[in-house]
Amino acid sequence: MTYEWSTDGAAVNFDLHADAPGIDYHRYERGSTAQASGELKAAFTGMHGWFWRNRSGKPATITLRVRGDYVAVRRVM
Repeated sequence: MTYEWSTDGAAVNFDLHADAPGIDYHRYERGSTAQASGELKAAFTGMHGWFWRNRSGKPATITLRVRGDYVAVRRVM
């Protein structure tokens, strides 16, 4: 799938990762920015997604756009 995400201004820490039964954690990418885009080719069947953390001290809204083959986009708290 292809993805694009952005904030409404503030840079956020992010971690694009995955897990599955027998695989506790697989990191694809991490960093700190206000936007990112790319293509995710899943290394295995399982849950794949982002973790974002806003440490700017200002509210931030993150907009995520995905296109391609995936089952669902869910917010997990």
